[in-house]
Amino acid sequence: MIGHHSQGWGHAYLSKNDKQLIIKRDITPIYQADWKNISKIKTRFLLVHARKSLPKKKALEDVHPINIQEKYLMVHNGTINRESFPQTLEDPRLEEISNNTEMDTRKYLCLLMDELKNADSDLKRAVESTFMKIQSSGTANAFLFNLNECAIIKRQHDSLLGRHSTLFLTREKNSVLVSTTPISRNLKEIPNKSLIQVNLSDLSMKYSKLEI
Repeated sequence: MIGHHSQGWGHAYLSKNDKQLIIKRDITPIYQADWKNISKIKTRFLLVHARKSLPKKKALEDVHPINIQEKYLMVHNGTINRESFPQTLEDPRLEEISNNTEMDTRKYLCLLMDELKNADSDLKRAVESTFMKIQSSGTANAFLFNLNECAIIKRQHDSLLGRHSTLFLTREKNSVLVSTTPISRNLKEIPNKSLIQVNLSDLSMKYSKLEI
């Protein structure tokens, strides 16, 4: 009725020398993208996200990846109850950003980064403490990434909405592919309550079971 994932799209990739993270956002639907030129990008890391939202929520600043000038950027798939986010954070800057946005993804990233500082940069502890504070009826799946790492968060509920949104992964000799749709024959569903940290320099992977 409102167009499938038509509220803009964005992508991120590493420059050829791996020293710059390039972010591009577009307010037009992803199915109008110039895929011919996008497919020519030479990079070791590429992440693409298409946004699905109500037409009145269409805004370039809400197109993922979301960047709040912290350790990680975020791409998020799911819906989190905005009322469940705490009003008070340890970091005043993150608190101000969170309290002045209606977007659940930006609030989610603010809380995660605040918890990461409280957890002495232990990402697993930060993710677990974040999920102790927020409520999602479906999924809170996310990619956290920077120049060095891409962390994959898998958290979904047993509701119909939760089962509908998931993540798949395949690891081959020289590549790691993660997607919301099994676009390759070898893709396997990532177990629920998982954190997978991928080192972008050598594609080594660290798996953690989230205790939530």
